[in-house]
Amino acid sequence: MLLLAPTLVNLAPAELADAVRTRFGSELRRLGAFTQLCQVGAQACIEASGTGGRLGVLLATEHGALTATRAALDDGPRRGEPAMPYTFIATQTNLAGALLARRSHDVARAACLYLEAQDWPWLPRIARSWLAQCERVAVGWVEEAAQGEPHRSHWCIFVRQAAAPAIHCAPAGAGTAATTGDWIARVAAWRNAPGAPLELRGGRQGWCFTSHQSSA
Repeated sequence: MLLLAPTLVNLAPAELADAVRTRFGSELRRLGAFTQLCQVGAQACIEASGTGGRLGVLLATEHGALTATRAALDDGPRRGEPAMPYTFIATQTNLAGALLARRSHDVARAACLYLEAQDWPWLPRIARSWLAQCERVAVGWVEEAAQGEPHRSHWCIFVRQAAAPAIHCAPAGAGTAATTGDWIARVAAWRNAPGAPLELRGGRQGWCFTSHQSSA
């Protein structure tokens, strides 16, 4: 399995609206910050990968749509009323696949997982199984800004084969501890100056990343 286009989108909260308008116009204006952040990162990654074909979208988060959830709790339940419709929609973290399909991507599978920090190795494992049905799988980690951290939307593409230089991925049992929030960033940093294989682990599972030059 090969990894392409590790893409890191980090934005201050005040920068998100401008980034969304610049990239999508008014298309996403009624959606919540979490979904907007997903689309900005995922679309940038897909375009950078230069890939086509049936797409899987596998999104992970630890805290989900924080801003919308807090707004929904303040919106009506305290008065014994339901949340407003657009506020409720903004709490849904599983919209990324549907929105990418609307942008003419052939989305075959999509899921959003809530993962603990050490459980990130499940994402490449699931992506590998989805490649039986998809030509490419976009894997992302998205968190809204909190505790001094910016909005973060980190993505990569997994494929079975690639015509461009890529990163080969294989399961490993050892390596440097990484988290759901930083493993894509670590791969991106390593790709810029690859040397020895990069071995990362989460809990008892791990993955080894090595340079791969296509023979195509």
